[in-house]
Amino acid sequence: MKHLIIACMLVSQPLMAAAPDYATLEGIWHVDAVHVDSTGIQAVVENDPQYMGAVVTFSSNKIMWSQGSAQRTIDPATDNCLKRPTLTSADENDPEDSYQVAGGYNVICGDEPWGPGAVVTAPVNDTLTLYWFDGAILVLKKEHRQS
Repeated sequence: MKHLIIACMLVSQPLMAAAPDYATLEGIWHVDAVHVDSTGIQAVVENDPQYMGAVVTFSSNKIMWSQGSAQRTIDPATDNCLKRPTLTSADENDPEDSYQVAGGYNVICGDEPWGPGAVVTAPVNDTLTLYWFDGAILVLKKEHRQS
C-alpha cells in the first residue's frame, strides 16, 4: 500500500519542462529586432537603435556583450556575466511579471540573476528571444563565422 501511495503522488505531480542545455545558447548573437513588452513603462521602442546591432557572446563560463550601439554603450557591471551561467524555468518564479515568460528560462550568473533578471527562450532556427532591461524584448540571431 505504501508503494501505491508514493506512486500516486509521483504521478499527480505536474510535469515541468526541463531547461534546455545552456550549451544551446553558446555562440555569438546579434540583435536583429527589438520588441516592446506591453506591460508597464518602457524606455525602448520597436527596433530601438539603443540595441539594434549589439552583439553578445554566450560561452560556457561567461556572457559578454562585445558590441553596444552608438546610443547605448555596454555597462560591464550590469550587462556582462563573469560567472558560470545556468538556466532555470521562468514560468512563474520571477518576482517581476515582465520576466515571467511561459516557456522561458531565467539566466543565472553564478548564483545571481543576470542583468535585470534576464529571460531567454530556447533557440529555434538560430533565433532566440532575450527579455532585457526596460521591457525590451531582443530578438537575437546567431552568427556563423567562416574560419
